[in-house]
Amino acid sequence: MPSWPKSTPPPWIEAWIEADSFRETTLQNFDRPEDREALRHAGRLLYDLAVETTRELGGESSVNRGELRAIAADLRYTGGYCAMVRRSAEECSLDAADEKLARFAGKLSRQVGALVEKIERRLA
Repeated sequence: MPSWPKSTPPPWIEAWIEADSFRETTLQNFDRPEDREALRHAGRLLYDLAVETTRELGGESSVNRGELRAIAADLRYTGGYCAMVRRSAEECSLDAADEKLARFAGKLSRQVGALVEKIERRLA
C-alpha cells in the first residue's frame, strides 16, 4: 500500500483478506473444517459479487465515512463478543488458565469499546 510507511507491516495485516465476509466468531460454531471453509468460500463469492456491482458512492469522503462506520460496527460486535467471553469467568467452571483468558477478554472488550468511541467522535 503506497500510504504505508516504508517499514514492514505487522503480520496480521499481511494475513488479512478483504473478501473474508463471515466472522471467525461465527464460523467457529461449525464443527467440521470443510463446512467452515465452504462458508468462507461462499462469503468471498458474495463479496466479489458485491464489489463487481456498480453503485454511486458519492465521492471519497462519503466512502471513508461509510468505511469507518462499518469498522465501528464490526469493532462493537467484537467488543461485545469479548465481553461475552469475559462473562464465562463468572458463569462457567473454568480452569485457572481459561479464567485468566476470560478476564483478559474483558480487558480487550474495554479497549475495543474505547476505539469505537474514538471512531464515533471523529465521525460526529
